[in-house]
Amino acid sequence: MQGDFDAIVPGQRVEFTADGDRARQVKLLDKVMKIEKPKPREEPRQQQGPYRFLNPYNFVRTLEVRNRTAAPLLGRCSPPPHDRYVGISGRITCQLTAVTPLFVSDSEGITEESVGEKIHSHYRFFRDPEGNVAIPATSLRGSIRSIFEAATNSCFANFAGDKRLSYHLPPGDALRLVPARVRKVNDDRWELDLLPGTTSVNPTQRPAGPQYAAWVPTYTPLWASRTTAKAPKSPYSARQKVSLAGFSHGEPCQAIVESVQHPLRRFEFWNVVHLAQQGQRLPNPKSNQRIVSGYLCITNQNIENKHDERLFFNTQQLKPVELPSTVRQKYEELIADYQERHGDEAHKRKQPTKPHGKEPAFSRFIVERTGKKEPKLVDGDLVYAMLERNLGGFGVQFIVPVSVPRVGFNRTIGELLYPGELGKCDKYDHLCPACRTFGWVWGAEDRDIAAPALAERTAYAGRVRFSHANLTHDAGAFDSTLAILSTPKPTTARFYLRPKAGKPQDGLPDHQTDFDASGQILRGRKVYRHHGDRLNPQEYQSVNGAKSDQNRTVHGVQDVGSVFEFTVDFENLAAVELGALLWSLSLEGWHHRLGFGKPLGFGSAKVDVIAVNVLSNADRYATLTDETGGWANQTSEAHRWILTFKEAMQARYGMPFEKLDTIRDLKALLAETLPLPVHYPRPTANPQAEGKQYEWFVGNKRSGQDAGSRLALRLADEDREGLPLIDKYGDQKS
Repeated sequence: MQGDFDAIVPGQRVEFTADGDRARQVKLLDKVMKIEKPKPREEPRQQQGPYRFLNPYNFVRTLEVRNRTAAPLLGRCSPPPHDRYVGISGRITCQLTAVTPLFVSDSEGITEESVGEKIHSHYRFFRDPEGNVAIPATSLRGSIRSIFEAATNSCFANFAGDKRLSYHLPPGDALRLVPARVRKVNDDRWELDLLPGTTSVNPTQRPAGPQYAAWVPTYTPLWASRTTAKAPKSPYSARQKVSLAGFSHGEPCQAIVESVQHPLRRFEFWNVVHLAQQGQRLPNPKSNQRIVSGYLCITNQNIENKHDERLFFNTQQLKPVELPSTVRQKYEELIADYQERHGDEAHKRKQPTKPHGKEPAFSRFIVERTGKKEPKLVDGDLVYAMLERNLGGFGVQFIVPVSVPRVGFNRTIGELLYPGELGKCDKYDHLCPACRTFGWVWGAEDRDIAAPALAERTAYAGRVRFSHANLTHDAGAFDSTLAILSTPKPTTARFYLRPKAGKPQDGLPDHQTDFDASGQILRGRKVYRHHGDRLNPQEYQSVNGAKSDQNRTVHGVQDVGSVFEFTVDFENLAAVELGALLWSLSLEGWHHRLGFGKPLGFGSAKVDVIAVNVLSNADRYATLTDETGGWANQTSEAHRWILTFKEAMQARYGMPFEKLDTIRDLKALLAETLPLPVHYPRPTANPQAEGKQYEWFVGNKRSGQDAGSRLALRLADEDREGLPLIDKYGDQKS
């Protein structure tokens, strides 16, 4: 053993050679680790006054450059070469300690369990090639890079800037939609043949006569019809079903229709009594009936109370309306958005075009033409068009696939990014700090941008390499069936957008807060809040242990106090870049978020920089025998490099580092948690087995006479009061 045996203290680090279950050639090191017993989990404290909670995510704001000539390495520039040493190279050794339960899924060892007619999946913690529990290098790299990007005000590397989000068209506006059939004249010109039935088209108002499309009674509603229950003897309730067996969507057909008055909402529509394919004979119509020819529009029983499909027809002389390329493009984007929203769920269904129990079917256009290169709009498609008057008659504002649709916003996500220069790096000689340090691959956000010429460089290898994090202290593990986690909802504009000038305001109507509203910008980079001692098992456990295809059971969750160790090899870093990397690792003692279940409180960890070893290349290559030659322990210099980074940020952005919006927001989200529960908005204090959390958003955005609070998410640095419980009627609950 090397060193003074009598001087050994608890926590002192050693180097040794493993020999079975024994340690040989033990060497004492100077570094002494502070050993702390993990704090026991505390039950959440009871609140005084009305119940308030914190949203599990908020956003880290971006920065505006104040002095572009200061600290140029914090801006965009060419990266250093890989074929020579021009900067600082070495290795950082780090220790990661789980502060809340931690789970990083393995891509292997996944098993499935049948729950009714659904499949529930089981996942295990990641294993390295030798089968040991570890955190994969990719997870570490992603977590650290996200902090590095925010801290250095780098580009939004993973950002679908050309994506156009969509919103639900208000029912009153949906009544103005006119049925139409797409006709491709040639490659450059497309037109719409309007099919408004017997009613004259007025784009500014709902139909003055019968609704434009005829109704084809087809389905028994999954939810009992309130209209039939309230008016059981009305002509509306007496309508007989028409079989669609043998018919297909878009097929030309003929029908006998009769006028029917809706008994509750007092509008008129044409009801299909008999349906026949072209050339087939129809019965003689009665005195109150008529024969029409048109096209059958089948979208499937895609909502719970749906009972009718539609027949598009026309009895008027109407000119075709030009269908501009911009409108066609937005339609294709809208269909792609529908498919992205529902594609995974539809893929799980054996028969996605039919209802599954009480769950409605998926719309036809969600499960058709799903290939990336497959056109979403073709000659002969049936659509609904929002029209406007122009000098030549009618113009088309947009087209949609259903009568109560989602509609794409005019502005793309990228148009709301501020500053706009933070879009994804697209040139090799103009890379942000994160892309120069962690690596970059060209990929245009705009699909119309041509790929670079073959002679241009389209990738740069990063100058940092992460190892797996190996488990060095096992604090125990457990299994859990987790609560359902849904996909992000960026169209919740009051949470995802903020005013460019001023702060988010409550009570504003939708049109002043959505993606087309003037002065709105993206809030910044999404970060999941550290839960700390506010972590409550009821928030991450499935209610009553329920299993479905929407949640998962995880095995081997590493408990609080588990310790891992990993290394980061770096090459050719400038002092300011090394300082940024060291700061992003140590993070002022705040918490990194990684792995699965971050919104539920999983995945908080502290990273301690244990050692920084720097390589002197001149000394390294002066010897061919000494493997340790050229290496110098420079752990004591870590604070100096971090200070270099902080001073450079202050010079470039005109404010002390700790006062920058970015750093204040990171601290608010990743330091210690305020004494409030942390969970997604919902109408009740406890999670609901029925999963009605969405009712909070329904109630919050109510407008009109019974308007909801229309609360906006506060800035991360100012989000101290939390949010109230709100029911679907817009009432706040105590």
